[in-house]
Amino acid sequence: MQEFPQVTLDTTLAELYNRGGPVDDDGQLALLLCAANSEVAPTSKLARNTKYLYQDSTFSNTPDDIDPQKQEEIEKSVAVKYLSLVPQHDAFAAGNMPVILFDSDDSKKTFDHSKTEAERTIHSLTAAQRPKLLFFSDPTQISLKENGISRLATKMEFDEVEGLPLALDLDTHYFLNSKAALCTSGLPSPKATLLELEDYSVEAEKCCGVCRSGSSRIAIPSECTGPRGRWLEKQITRLMSRISSQRLPFVLKNQQTFGGGGTFVVSSPEDLRQLQDALSTRILPKLLSQVNSSNAHLKPATLILSDMVTDPVSDCGLTFFVTKSGECIFLALTQQIVDSTKAWIGSIISYPEQQNFKKRFTPLMTQIGAWLSQHGYYGPCGADILESAPRETDRSAATQLNIVDLNVRTSGSLVLALLSTHFSAQRGLHTASSFSINAEMSRDAFVAKFEQRFREGRMVVVSWYEDPESGVSYGNVVIGARDEKSLEEEVARVKEVASEVCF
Repeated sequence: MQEFPQVTLDTTLAELYNRGGPVDDDGQLALLLCAANSEVAPTSKLARNTKYLYQDSTFSNTPDDIDPQKQEEIEKSVAVKYLSLVPQHDAFAAGNMPVILFDSDDSKKTFDHSKTEAERTIHSLTAAQRPKLLFFSDPTQISLKENGISRLATKMEFDEVEGLPLALDLDTHYFLNSKAALCTSGLPSPKATLLELEDYSVEAEKCCGVCRSGSSRIAIPSECTGPRGRWLEKQITRLMSRISSQRLPFVLKNQQTFGGGGTFVVSSPEDLRQLQDALSTRILPKLLSQVNSSNAHLKPATLILSDMVTDPVSDCGLTFFVTKSGECIFLALTQQIVDSTKAWIGSIISYPEQQNFKKRFTPLMTQIGAWLSQHGYYGPCGADILESAPRETDRSAATQLNIVDLNVRTSGSLVLALLSTHFSAQRGLHTASSFSINAEMSRDAFVAKFEQRFREGRMVVVSWYEDPESGVSYGNVVIGARDEKSLEEEVARVKEVASEVCF
């Protein structure tokens, strides 16, 4: 294994959790950093979420009736992203504390490969800041006592985590990450209207023969002749009527999204037609069908119609930490990189500007932190903020900060926020970017391609997974540069051998 300069982070999640005093006197907090999915089961032992519903891009874009080969491809993609890339990326910032990951496959060969990939990623950290990686097949197998763990802090809610000792109960954490919570929080965000379900359908066992046959479909079958089918048709008609009458432009969001999925910007009649098709044929049939007595109180099928922020002058991500004592610790403000579908790809940071950003954004950060503390939350948080220009009638007024999304969990910009000393103070690299890639080469080949940059500490891999079958690698890298022009050139060189992908 090629040795390069080890990375020392400005701080770590372990240190931040201890800022407000010990989390527990009789044990240790562990992080569960894997992402949850409500479309597919990532492995044969890790079931998809059916109570805590998440509508990511996979959920929104995949039809209910799909051929087995395509389904297998989706399952593989979800497993790589949710069980390897996402937790590796967040574990890089964890520090000296336990981090729980789920096995990516039943076979020992695949498990060993996934474990090696994760361990190799965190090996680039200084030894004192490396997390203790613990692998389990599913939440029911997590052994807390044997590892001295008293509580779990989850990135997202897994159905099967219920019953384990948690830093925050699942219902509350799910609520705090919901779009409806932001709309009703009193925090500065675009004006929005909530479209909620009035009830939910009867169970499949109480419906027609088609429903009772035990179909594996997520959605109520279109062939249903009983009350479930009639209920679904009525609800879709009601929701579509309200959405279709909304004045353009507007933004529609599902209640719970991840990685930019489930958010639709509607600016034109053509946008509206595409949204109507997606909602009526894919999203609503699956989403509404999964509301039942176990999760109706969470209102997982609520849709949010919000005004579009006009005259945006910047799209930024605020990353901070709320301690158990309620203190808010500013970590960074970054510029967001999104693709054509508004899905998050990566971020850009200017380290010299952080002190000015801290002074300017601290009031908003404190406001968010106070709201989260009221609900008992402590931990990392990310806020997506659109800054809009003042109205033409009052050009002397300050720009307005609009919170368009709250990620009450580890965010994609977290690692970038912790590399100021490594890049700026030690190497004079005052700007940096983190983004996701795929490349038809191994990690070793990628590193060899940019060996000088790795040797000088100008490039860091914060997550990586090489598909043993195809040889294609997926990862997230951070690149430091002297200024924005140099950074653009560095990123362009990486894109010559790798493609950007939504992380």
